[in-house]
Amino acid sequence: MEEKKKKILVTVDGSDNSKRALIEAKKFVNQENVEMTLLTVVKPLISEYYDKIDAPKLNDPAELKKAGRSIIDQSIQILGKSHNQVIGKVRRGNPADEILKENEQEDYDLIIMGSRGLGAFSRTFLGSISNKVLNHVETDVLIVR
Repeated sequence: MEEKKKKILVTVDGSDNSKRALIEAKKFVNQENVEMTLLTVVKPLISEYYDKIDAPKLNDPAELKKAGRSIIDQSIQILGKSHNQVIGKVRRGNPADEILKENEQEDYDLIIMGSRGLGAFSRTFLGSISNKVLNHVETDVLIVR
């Protein structure tokens, strides 16, 4: 009887904490019964706050997808050799909501994500995205600082 593959979701955004989460995920990537998905969520910027930036480029779905794909590619490099056990996905929207949707759709066994520190309180509080995910899933969550 074939053993069920363990499904792991690793959320990535290119930040230092995200890279640390990838280093933790690396421990699982070469295990035989593991299927790993890297997820990045791109969010359009509100152009009224960025007067000097080309506003149409900030909200262009193709440009956002390209930026997300770049994060996925960099993340795969951190994991080491890429193989068919690693899947990359780019979603557009609110990061916490999209992570929750992805987990609901794919029923992961483990979510690995970085936590964004909050200055002097970084040892006490989690970032808003990791906090929301942690409090809205029954899936095991590994938060890396």
